Amino acid sequence: MERVTTKQAAKELKMDVVTLQYLLRQERIPIGYAIKKEGKSRYHYIIYREMLDKFMEGAG
Repeated sequence: MERVTTKQAAKELKMDVVTLQYLLRQERIPIGYAIKKEGKSRYHYIIYREMLDKFMEGAG
């Protein structure tokens, strides 16, 4: 599956990157995942093009 950066996804969703990252961490937006490895403090964000497109179709 094709992946999208948080910056690109935020631009397409017309929101800032910090908000998008927050929504992914809270599992409130079904376009990908926020992963935090054990013992680490930072998150890794995975956003899939197909999920983003499907979400945007429903939001429009």
